Amino acid sequence: MSLEASAIALTTAVVKAAAKIWLGDRPIAADATAKVFDLLEKQVTGLNDRRKLRLLFTNLESRVADQLLPFLDVEFRALPENERAAAVDAVHETFERAALTDDDLFATDLDAAYLYRYLLRTVPGVTRLLSADATELYQRVLRECCAYLVQVTSTLPRFQPGALVEILQRETEILETVRKVLATLPERRHPDDFAADFRRQVVTALDRMALFGAGLAEATRLYPLSVAYLSLSVTSEDGVSGDRIEHVLPRTSRILLRGEAGSGKTTLLQWLAVQCASRQLQNVDGWDNLEPFLVRLRRFSHSPLPAPERFLDEVGRHIADEMPPGWVQRQLRQGRAVVLVDGLDEVPDGRRREVHEWLRELVGAFPRARFVVTTRPTAVTSGWLRAEGFTEVRLQPMTPRDVRTFVTRWHHALPDEPLDEERDALITAIGARSALRRLAENPLLCALLCALHHQGNGRLPENRMELYEVALRMLLDSRDIERGIEAPVRLSLTEKLVLLRSLAYWLVRNGHTDVPAADAEARITAKLRSMGQIDVTPRTVFRHLLDRGGVLREPVPGRIDFVHRTFQEYLAAQAAIEEDDIGILTANAYRDEWREVVILAAGHAHPAQRERLLDGILQWDTDEQERLKLDLVALACLETSPVLSERLRNEIEDRASTLIPPSTFEEAKALAAAGEFVLDLLADCEPEDPATTAATVHAIALVGGPGALELLTRHRNAQDKTVVRVLVNARQQFDPAEFAERVLADLPIDYLWADEPAALAGLKHLRHLRYLGCDLGGSDEFDFALLAGTLLESITLTGAWVEAPTDIGPLAGIRTLREVIAEVPTHGWARLAELPDLKALTLSHIEAGDQLVELTPLRHLPALTLDWAADLEDLQHLSFLDRPLKLGFQHCYDLRDIRALVRWAGSLTELSFIDCPKVDLSLLPSLTGLRVLELMNASIADLWLVSRLKALRELRLHGTDDIDLSPLAHRPDLKVRRPLGSDALRPGHSSRR
Repeated sequence: MSLEASAIALTTAVVKAAAKIWLGDRPIAADATAKVFDLLEKQVTGLNDRRKLRLLFTNLESRVADQLLPFLDVEFRALPENERAAAVDAVHETFERAALTDDDLFATDLDAAYLYRYLLRTVPGVTRLLSADATELYQRVLRECCAYLVQVTSTLPRFQPGALVEILQRETEILETVRKVLATLPERRHPDDFAADFRRQVVTALDRMALFGAGLAEATRLYPLSVAYLSLSVTSEDGVSGDRIEHVLPRTSRILLRGEAGSGKTTLLQWLAVQCASRQLQNVDGWDNLEPFLVRLRRFSHSPLPAPERFLDEVGRHIADEMPPGWVQRQLRQGRAVVLVDGLDEVPDGRRREVHEWLRELVGAFPRARFVVTTRPTAVTSGWLRAEGFTEVRLQPMTPRDVRTFVTRWHHALPDEPLDEERDALITAIGARSALRRLAENPLLCALLCALHHQGNGRLPENRMELYEVALRMLLDSRDIERGIEAPVRLSLTEKLVLLRSLAYWLVRNGHTDVPAADAEARITAKLRSMGQIDVTPRTVFRHLLDRGGVLREPVPGRIDFVHRTFQEYLAAQAAIEEDDIGILTANAYRDEWREVVILAAGHAHPAQRERLLDGILQWDTDEQERLKLDLVALACLETSPVLSERLRNEIEDRASTLIPPSTFEEAKALAAAGEFVLDLLADCEPEDPATTAATVHAIALVGGPGALELLTRHRNAQDKTVVRVLVNARQQFDPAEFAERVLADLPIDYLWADEPAALAGLKHLRHLRYLGCDLGGSDEFDFALLAGTLLESITLTGAWVEAPTDIGPLAGIRTLREVIAEVPTHGWARLAELPDLKALTLSHIEAGDQLVELTPLRHLPALTLDWAADLEDLQHLSFLDRPLKLGFQHCYDLRDIRALVRWAGSLTELSFIDCPKVDLSLLPSLTGLRVLELMNASIADLWLVSRLKALRELRLHGTDDIDLSPLAHRPDLKVRRPLGSDALRPGHSSRR
């Protein structure tokens, strides 16, 4: 049998083993001879569905073969083909003989290394006739195929009886998803590459995004996070506004990220972990080649905080015993790791000082490592980690463009069916109704709106109390009924809610966000004793709620929590009201972990209970700091309280007046949530300092509407940078053109970031605007003609996953433009020759060198940088340039011949090569006028060439730690700079560290 034939036969065995694990039937998986496909065929009835089933698994085999065959093409090529084929046949035999009996093989966090060890241990003797080299090839191929199997099983929708037909309807999408996840597997460099195994496990465990309500046979639909993730905006304390998080990352190595419930904090950390593990942040300074360690603090809310060697507990438990001694510490010490700490607010308040000390010690021990910590806004005070060098940023609500993108991606994630009309109808409804707009700004609530709109014939709730109620009903009850799926346990919706409320309230009272599965089952068991009508065992009920309920989950084996903390708080609040625990709610209202529970309890309560609850909060005797917290809680209860006596409403509004003007953004948000009456209070106040002015502006903007716009015009002459920043952010709440003309026109705004096409409208009114950044984000709707008449001097175009080239010809209408930086594919370059003062141009993602002929009209351009120029082997296509002063080349991996530079020896003063590993630098001495040279990952083993550049005054070196600077010892006039802000080196010193 040929090597290719052996490999194809192996893919069949791999997919067969994957199907056994996916099916979850222990006896079938334990039987090496079981015909799993025949068993699956019995799950469908029609001949066409059976044909589709066979085709699905045949295509899965093809996807695995697409990865395996190129792998075999490069591994052990010197080994005779018959020996290579024998090694592959041995792997085939291993999978065919495997009896999959270990419970851990069926766990949601199965990893390839664990499976590999299991197969070696349980299927011995298959390599006895192989040579030493063939045995090593066997081990490599087996390890690789284990990774493929894990990716297939974790990507397929969770198997449930009766749902296989729906899976077959999504065959195309499932196969494309499998292809993508297999293609992004981190590469293993050698058999014992532990770092690659760890990164693969990170991708396997975390590259999954739960889209609520899009479930097939689960409460959530798992969608590749790397595909579905929507980058959100953040505002930082240093005045940077509206930046996407990936633009903030290079500016700091330590971030404290604040965000409301459901705002996407955990998803952001997962995305960062996956991006680091799959090496997708190569263009983000300081974030390339990092090992990501995710630490969920909820796991340690009542246990010791983890030492570095336990950082693998979250996603790498099966491979932890293979970890080389001190591996985590080495990555941290050498600055090759990022610690992602999730959920500071999920640690009891009494332990947060301990967490602070833990973080301080980590930062002190590993100062070169990077850290990102998340928390809800009120859990810790402003500047809580400032002494440790953390930059605080706050996740912003989704912009209207974000909402449209989110809704579009949500509908795209559903089974293959035409949903464009449904998507457009929802987008229109959200845009037309202010209550829905406020809900949709939160990613979790936006997902629930999508689900309810999809399954409720277009009916949408008006407030979040109703949204949570309908969502829980959908998750717990309606899906299986509508699909005709028979449940092994018959529980009514009421019975499910009784059990879940009891568990949720018990968790909140005891300060837990997750618990051991045994404890959760015990709580369910205790509640069942008072529900005699249920005639199945407590364990059966517990497993049913976990497996089919859609509200509980088991994120790691043996630990139980709610799919989102918001559902826990909603159910706990309902339980507290049912038990009439008004005193408990009142006594805990000042606690951060109880805040949402109390606010939601006000919505659940009947009028008399609500009056007692709010009276108790308003009359609670406490110190000034806690009094402020309680007043804010009472104010927030106006949002969830459908009925309230005039007396109590007036008292709360009177208390609100004492919060005028607000001093923090939390106060501002609480005020805005109370409704439009706040505008009258804000209209009469006069903030005395920039902080309160900024918070006041924020509150006005959050209320929105014509009245708010009128109030904001009072601040059109503001000069404080914080106030200006808040005003700039506020433009998302109003018509951008009108807001630019009436509010922003005279503000000292010299730089602006636009992340949606509508943001360009009205910029011509901004008299001080000189620099503009545009995040195209895959949109081809940016109309740059709107920028004609602005006084812009520089424009930067960026955006993740932008593939279609953008026409930048209309930028020629900005007559003052001096610099264009395009970090995305573009065309229409020739028109830029019409700009009289254009000094610098950066172009990216150039597919072919002959495209550069379009630049011919720009012969007098002083500075040109080419980034990601594919197939650029020489510089003949730049011969049109007359006398350039600066040239830069980045990520030009095929660039070798740069002899064309000699023609500009008399004019060229600055030159850079970033990630151009093949470039031949032997002609550098010919560039006699060169004053600045920058090199990163360029092939220069000896700086003797550089020493001959007599005019050179600055040499910037990156990624060349071991280069010897002694050839420059006779050049005291030359400054050598190292990256990342380290001190300059004078010639005569080695750069070895």
